[in-house]
This record gives sequence, structure tokens and C-alpha cells, in this order.
Amino acid sequence: MRPALVFLIPLFALCLGEAQDTTTYIGHSRAFPGPQVYKDPTSGTLFYIETDGRHVAAISGEGKLLWSKDPFKDAHLRFYRTEKPQIVYIGPPPKGARPAGEKSNGFISIEFNSTQSGLMRISNGEFLFLGQD
Repeated sequence: MRPALVFLIPLFALCLGEAQDTTTYIGHSRAFPGPQVYKDPTSGTLFYIETDGRHVAAISGEGKLLWSKDPFKDAHLRFYRTEKPQIVYIGPPPKGARPAGEKSNGFISIEFNSTQSGLMRISNGEFLFLGQD
């Protein structure tokens, strides 16, 4: 029995140490699906996520480019859980997710593969960071 304990205790410690060194995140993050388009039903504005997954372009119903932004860079977000943050969702904002005193139809919602998310103001592309998982 004693030789078995001499072998098992260091093996347990080694396994425990290896488990603590891991940095792989397995959770709610999603893979970048490629370029995406969302049309805001109120304004008729098209929002296009470019092929790099970082830039959002707003295009009017007449086809005029209104603005183009990199919300990650503009908001000075820190890298979190991924070395290449890309937008994996664009769409209507969740209910109740808007700054106080603002109309909810003035924003779109985006989420990065890093689980960071926020709202973009439809009129000028200003990004308001909501948080991260």
C-alpha cells in the first residue's frame, strides 16, 4: 500500500498543477461567421460587418455610406479571451439595454467572439460598452 501512495500522491499533485495552468476558454464564445448584414426596421439603415469582423459600416436606404467604425478600437477595449476579437452578432438591442433617457430604437447591439458586447448608436456609430461574460 505504501508504494502505491508514494506513486499516487505526486501524480495527483502533477495533475492538479497542470489543471491550474490551463488558459483555454470554453464557454459561450462563437466563431466568426463571416460578413454579416442587419437592417434596422425603424430607420431602414443597413449595417454591414466587414470581412475582418471588426469594422461596422452604416449604409442608408439610398445606398450612401453614413459612417464606418471599429467599435473595439474606438472604445479602447482591452483584449479579453481572444487575440483576434471579431463581431459574431449584430441585431436589435436586448430589452432594457439602453442608456437612461435614450430611445431603444436609436441603437443596435453587437457581440464579439470574446463575449464582450455593447450598443452602437445608429446616428453616428458611437459604441457603448455593456460588459463581458
